[in-house]
Amino acid sequence: SSGINAEYGDHVMGSKVSQAGILQRAADYIREEESRNKELDAEIVMIASRIDQRKQQIAEHQRKIPENGVSAACFSSGMVEQEYRAFVEEQARVSGGLMRLYATLFEPLFGSFNSMIDNTSLDSFCRSAHRWFAENCSLSKIRQLATSLITDPNLEFGPEVDEVGRTDHLQVDQEHFPQNSRLL
Repeated sequence: SSGINAEYGDHVMGSKVSQAGILQRAADYIREEESRNKELDAEIVMIASRIDQRKQQIAEHQRKIPENGVSAACFSSGMVEQEYRAFVEEQARVSGGLMRLYATLFEPLFGSFNSMIDNTSLDSFCRSAHRWFAENCSLSKIRQLATSLITDPNLEFGPEVDEVGRTDHLQVDQEHFPQNSRLL
């Protein structure tokens, strides 16, 4: 009885819950659910609006595609490579030499990807992509490539990259953490 009194407050008469108390709690619950439904309805309207916007964007892009589709020949003429190089140069201006380092690191990967990937079917694409990844993207291969680029005296990337190749900070690590010196 005391637990019921604590839960229902003054709406308890003896050991029976008054009908007014039950109705009050039911009305409160209904108001909470109506409020929650209004919030969900607003969210549904917002999501539907986003979907409509995306559909319009897709339709706009599809209208730009020629009826016969886009010829793959236009991409093999170096257009993609020119766009990529322009992107790298723009990013290099923003980030310093690091973008040039990344681009130099990825060039051999792109070349091997283009030569190894078979896109005649989805299955052959997946198989060749897995094979390419296994042969070219192991940690040891990427580390070897990155090390050769950073230490190549003929390549100039800028002061940001020179900082990456710096090793004087390793001396401090060896002094303070001798157990890790074998890793360096």
